[in-house]
Amino acid sequence: METAYAAMAPGGGWDEAVAANKEKGFYNHSANAVAANGPIYCIWETKEGISIEEFQEFIDGPTGPGFGLSALMNICKPIDTSLMNGQTPYPRVFS
Repeated sequence: METAYAAMAPGGGWDEAVAANKEKGFYNHSANAVAANGPIYCIWETKEGISIEEFQEFIDGPTGPGFGLSALMNICKPIDTSLMNGQTPYPRVFS
Protein backbone atom coordinates (compact mmCIF):
# COMPACT_ATOMS: atom_id res chain seq x y z
CA MET A 1 0.00 0.00 0.00
CA GLU A 2 2.82 2.42 0.87
CA THR A 3 4.36 1.84 -2.57
CA ALA A 4 1.10 2.75 -4.29
CA TYR A 5 0.66 5.90 -2.16
CA ALA A 6 4.23 7.01 -3.02
CA ALA A 7 3.59 6.47 -6.73
CA MET A 8 0.39 8.54 -6.57
CA ALA A 9 2.03 11.40 -4.60
CA PRO A 10 3.15 14.56 -6.44
CA GLY A 11 6.19 13.73 -8.56
CA GLY A 12 5.55 9.99 -8.28
CA GLY A 13 4.48 9.61 -11.91
CA TRP A 14 0.73 9.35 -11.41
CA ASP A 15 -0.21 12.49 -13.40
CA GLU A 16 1.58 11.14 -16.46
CA ALA A 17 -0.04 7.73 -15.97
CA VAL A 18 -3.54 9.30 -15.80
CA ALA A 19 -3.04 11.00 -19.18
CA ALA A 20 -1.57 7.86 -20.78
CA ASN A 21 -4.31 5.65 -19.36
CA LYS A 22 -7.03 7.93 -20.69
CA GLU A 23 -5.52 7.66 -24.17
CA LYS A 24 -5.67 3.85 -23.82
CA GLY A 25 -9.33 3.96 -22.73
CA PHE A 26 -9.09 3.74 -18.93
CA TYR A 27 -10.12 6.52 -16.52
CA ASN A 28 -10.19 6.50 -12.72
CA HIS A 29 -13.05 8.54 -11.28
CA SER A 30 -12.25 7.91 -7.62
CA ALA A 31 -10.13 5.98 -5.16
CA ASN A 32 -11.84 5.65 -1.79
CA ALA A 33 -9.64 4.37 1.02
CA VAL A 34 -11.65 2.82 3.84
CA ALA A 35 -8.66 2.63 6.22
CA ALA A 36 -4.94 3.48 6.07
CA ASN A 37 -4.07 -0.10 5.11
CA GLY A 38 -7.04 -0.63 2.81
CA PRO A 39 -9.18 -1.65 1.26
CA ILE A 40 -9.49 1.04 -1.41
CA TYR A 41 -12.64 1.01 -3.51
CA CYS A 42 -12.12 2.60 -6.92
CA ILE A 43 -14.49 3.55 -9.70
CA TRP A 44 -12.95 3.16 -13.16
CA GLU A 45 -14.48 3.81 -16.56
CA THR A 46 -13.38 2.18 -19.80
CA LYS A 47 -14.04 2.90 -23.43
CA GLU A 48 -16.63 0.66 -25.08
CA GLY A 49 -15.28 -2.69 -26.24
CA ILE A 50 -12.71 -3.24 -23.47
CA SER A 51 -13.27 -6.66 -21.92
CA ILE A 52 -13.12 -7.51 -18.23
CA GLU A 53 -9.95 -9.50 -18.96
CA GLU A 54 -8.32 -6.53 -20.70
CA PHE A 55 -9.23 -4.29 -17.78
CA GLN A 56 -7.79 -6.76 -15.25
CA GLU A 57 -4.56 -6.95 -17.28
CA PHE A 58 -4.37 -3.15 -17.34
CA ILE A 59 -5.17 -2.67 -13.64
CA ASP A 60 -2.46 -5.17 -12.63
CA GLY A 61 0.04 -3.88 -15.21
CA PRO A 62 2.74 -1.21 -15.30
CA THR A 63 0.37 1.72 -15.94
CA GLY A 64 -2.28 0.62 -13.43
CA PRO A 65 -2.53 2.16 -9.96
CA GLY A 66 0.16 -0.12 -8.52
CA PHE A 67 2.52 0.48 -11.48
CA GLY A 68 2.83 -3.31 -11.89
CA LEU A 69 4.69 -3.56 -8.57
CA SER A 70 2.18 -5.95 -6.96
CA ALA A 71 1.55 -3.20 -4.42
CA LEU A 72 -2.21 -3.71 -4.60
CA MET A 73 -4.50 -6.72 -4.85
CA ASN A 74 -6.99 -5.69 -7.53
CA ILE A 75 -10.37 -7.42 -7.57
CA CYS A 76 -12.39 -6.01 -10.46
CA LYS A 77 -16.17 -6.06 -10.63
CA PRO A 78 -18.25 -4.42 -13.37
CA ILE A 79 -21.06 -2.06 -12.39
CA ASP A 80 -24.38 -2.94 -13.99
CA THR A 81 -25.74 0.52 -14.74
CA SER A 82 -29.07 -1.00 -15.81
CA LEU A 83 -29.73 -1.47 -12.08
CA MET A 84 -29.32 2.30 -11.69
CA ASN A 85 -31.77 3.21 -14.47
CA GLY A 86 -28.84 3.55 -16.87
CA GLN A 87 -27.14 6.21 -14.77
CA THR A 88 -23.44 6.05 -13.97
CA PRO A 89 -21.90 6.92 -10.58
CA TYR A 90 -19.98 9.77 -12.27
CA PRO A 91 -20.43 11.73 -15.49
CA ARG A 92 -19.01 9.71 -18.38
CA VAL A 93 -15.54 10.54 -19.70
CA PHE A 94 -15.88 8.29 -22.76
CA SER A 95 -19.01 8.63 -24.88
